[in-house]
Amino acid sequence: MKELVLNKLINKYELIKREMGELKNIHKGIYNFDCEAYEIKNIGNLFFINLKALFGLMKMETIVITPKFKDLSFCNLDIVKAMGKETYMFEMYKTSLRNEDLSAFKDIKSKYSDLNNYSSEARWYDEMKLESSISKTGKKISDKAEKMLEECLDKYLILLDEAPICDPELKNIENRKYVDRLVDEGGSAVDSMTKIIGKEMTSKLIKEFMYNV
Repeated sequence: MKELVLNKLINKYELIKREMGELKNIHKGIYNFDCEAYEIKNIGNLFFINLKALFGLMKMETIVITPKFKDLSFCNLDIVKAMGKETYMFEMYKTSLRNEDLSAFKDIKSKYSDLNNYSSEARWYDEMKLESSISKTGKKISDKAEKMLEECLDKYLILLDEAPICDPELKNIENRKYVDRLVDEGGSAVDSMTKIIGKEMTSKLIKEFMYNV
């Protein structure tokens, strides 16, 4: 998914790779994290993280696009594969300064309604999750689910193009509200990462590179 996202963004925007130092490659026990961060010029931040563990039996890929100069809520794409089970997620969380029209995602939800919905325990950020979000899980669903994520990404990039220019300082306040709570109150992926690499490193990775707030 990483190369797909990069190719789509490079065709539209100027990407400037950010130096991550020791956080680019993190190796802890059986866990290997590979990360990349980019500035999307005049748009915001782009982040990739790939996790491999248990000799490849567990894989996770997360991609986060965080607008700062355009008024659109951030999105993340997640792919998790573990012990034969696959989960694909496109999520948007309310960090915009306006009410967004997300009706474009209704057709995608209908198109992929035959795939099983993914559900997780209730967390604080559920109240911020927007109706455009879609999560599916199952076995051997990669071909169809990857197309679903690509369609979600295409819709999101159209909204990004159409989104009004905004004050980056005001927008970053909204981004930071979410990120501060994510660091302080956690989430399923954040909790796992904290156990593996520690609170300090996790906080720095999230604030400085995943969202760049």
